[in-house]
Amino acid sequence: MAIKNTLISYRQSHLRGKLIAHHDIPGDKSISHRALYLSAFADGITQIEGLNTGEDVEHTQLALESFGVKIENHGEGKKLVHGLAGKALMQPKNPLYLGNSGTTARLLGGVITPFPISVTLYGDASLSQRPMRRMILPLKEIGAKFEANLNETLPLTIHGTKSPVGTHYIMPIPSAQIKSSLLLAGLNIQGMTSIHEPVKTRDHTERMMEYLGIPLRITDHEGGGKILSLTGKCRFEAKRISVPADPSSAAFFAVAAAITPQSDITIEGVNWNPYRRRVFEILEMMGAKLTVLKHAHLCGEEIADIQIESNTLNSITLEAHEAPALIDEYPALAVAAAAARGTSVFRGLRELRYKESNRLEGIFHNLTTCGIEVRTDDDTLIIKGTSGLPIFGGVTINVFKDHRIAMALYILGMIARNPIIIQGADCISSSFPNFSSVFENLSFMRAA
Repeated sequence: MAIKNTLISYRQSHLRGKLIAHHDIPGDKSISHRALYLSAFADGITQIEGLNTGEDVEHTQLALESFGVKIENHGEGKKLVHGLAGKALMQPKNPLYLGNSGTTARLLGGVITPFPISVTLYGDASLSQRPMRRMILPLKEIGAKFEANLNETLPLTIHGTKSPVGTHYIMPIPSAQIKSSLLLAGLNIQGMTSIHEPVKTRDHTERMMEYLGIPLRITDHEGGGKILSLTGKCRFEAKRISVPADPSSAAFFAVAAAITPQSDITIEGVNWNPYRRRVFEILEMMGAKLTVLKHAHLCGEEIADIQIESNTLNSITLEAHEAPALIDEYPALAVAAAAARGTSVFRGLRELRYKESNRLEGIFHNLTTCGIEVRTDDDTLIIKGTSGLPIFGGVTINVFKDHRIAMALYILGMIARNPIIIQGADCISSSFPNFSSVFENLSFMRAA
């Protein structure tokens, strides 16, 4: 179900119900991108279940199809990907439109680089402002050439190379996207590609490569972080991939249950990767009642069924080292902080300025508009909570075409005396097309 351009969020008395992976909570967006990219190079046909059905992942599928990869649609979130099995990518006939998907853009750079093709990438106004230099620099070392504007943003043209060379790259900033772009390039390069990651980031690409039998070696670095060493030009067999529920999407429901009195919800089959479950651990530290009901493994990833019950939340201070594991969850955590007792401090949020919007500014502006006392100090966000008291609300807000800002403000409306009107809410379709309908289907009651 498509998200309406305007959503109205009302105060709720409680939330009750069960949310099921793939049916209610979409498949993990990060894993979905990687499942499509890696299965495109496998020997044989990969069956993918639970693929995220949002617009971002759709742009990845369309890009791969333009290279000659055959992908069959078999129902909601189910795909059959016919791997290239060592064959080269075809030259696309047209420039590739990527919508608002930064993951599609940056990972595509690595996919294109080791093939002698030229591809122009462009996106919407938001994506066209996001920095691509961090992708361009390491791929140049492999042999790619780029035509870009002075700001090195989209649109840009990537000229792949017929003679790619392996590289040893030291990551200057923590970025799972750039790491994954290099690994995808290295997959089709003869010899070794190695990456030193001083600060560890999401490891979905590494886990999926290991699950598929790709020869990737991971070792700890004595100075901190880890070293990834990939032997390229390897052949690997297609394997069934099942995508767990997206924890970044599930986090909004967890926060809603935590701050709405008398709430009790269960979320099944959520991705419980150590780099992704931190948001739930933070909520528990703040006072939310969270119980892991079941823990298992699925296609190289950890998954869990979790129960969240409401409780009075307390403020929290998060230092900069927490940021890489929470980069997509700060909008949800900002709402939790707004409802908590005391003043929360989130440090080291520089990367939030380079997401789908300037997310740091978006959080500050919209929480302030809703009557929350918020300050920023360079890359630090400071939020004074309401100690569980309802906020005033009664405002119309602009979410800057950022799906996570939109979902966060929808949650905030559940503790507002007056409805919050969210303009531009259709951007939620990029990751969670049925977001509002899932909330409506929960057993909730609107407060009087």
